[in-house]
Amino acid sequence: MRLIPLEIGRLASSLTLTSPTWTDDRRVDVTLPIPAWLIEHPEGVALFDTGLHRDLRHSTDRLGQWTARHFHPDFQSHEELTARLEARGYRPSDIDLIIFSHLHFDHCGGTAEIPDARIVVQSDEWAAGKDEKLIANEVYNPADYNLGHEVQQVDGSHDVFGDGSVVCVPTPGHTRGHQSLRLELDSGPVVLTGDCVYFEQLLDEMITPRMGSERSRERQLESMRELARLRDEDGCRLIFGHDEDQFRSLPADGLT
Repeated sequence: MRLIPLEIGRLASSLTLTSPTWTDDRRVDVTLPIPAWLIEHPEGVALFDTGLHRDLRHSTDRLGQWTARHFHPDFQSHEELTARLEARGYRPSDIDLIIFSHLHFDHCGGTAEIPDARIVVQSDEWAAGKDEKLIANEVYNPADYNLGHEVQQVDGSHDVFGDGSVVCVPTPGHTRGHQSLRLELDSGPVVLTGDCVYFEQLLDEMITPRMGSERSRERQLESMRELARLRDEDGCRLIFGHDEDQFRSLPADGLT
């Protein structure tokens, strides 16, 4: 089995959006890599998240006013999901599964490029993605993910291929049905944290983003503690959702 990082563009933003301990007086602009993860497994080929929608190369209209004000795409044609896959020798039709961490725009935007895959998503997240109030508030955009794919809704931990090598780990908080993904590679266990943890520093200091309710932040802290346990007790290597330094350090040919 191989885990390959694919960079589907970047977003420019500010640390004041991602941690309550950084104030406007210490505003630090950051570049967030937007990953999709290609998983080569003997039983099929999967993606964990699909990155940005290709329209964002030219326009932020699909984001909504608040999101477009705070997140600024930097995205080239060769970084579109299809182009990244073709560079690896895959056609979109070769992808069997799309496993979603959650349904925010930077994690499911490339889904239209992969029309034949089955989606694997937590049932709570799929329900949230259809919530009319959340859609009206620009939290979700069904045009990114509700496109007629076969959808497998799961509840809690889920063994994707049935052999224990790729397992969905529920980590709610960032969204109602957020999940991380654990992979048992030959080199050791790896967990893709998704947006449960953007950067390593946030886990080390147990800091949650500013967005969301008090209850959602508490749920996220619980999930972060579980990820820390997987790291400290199970020996899992954590790969964080948008940690640029870590992402740049990953081998381009992937982890095995």
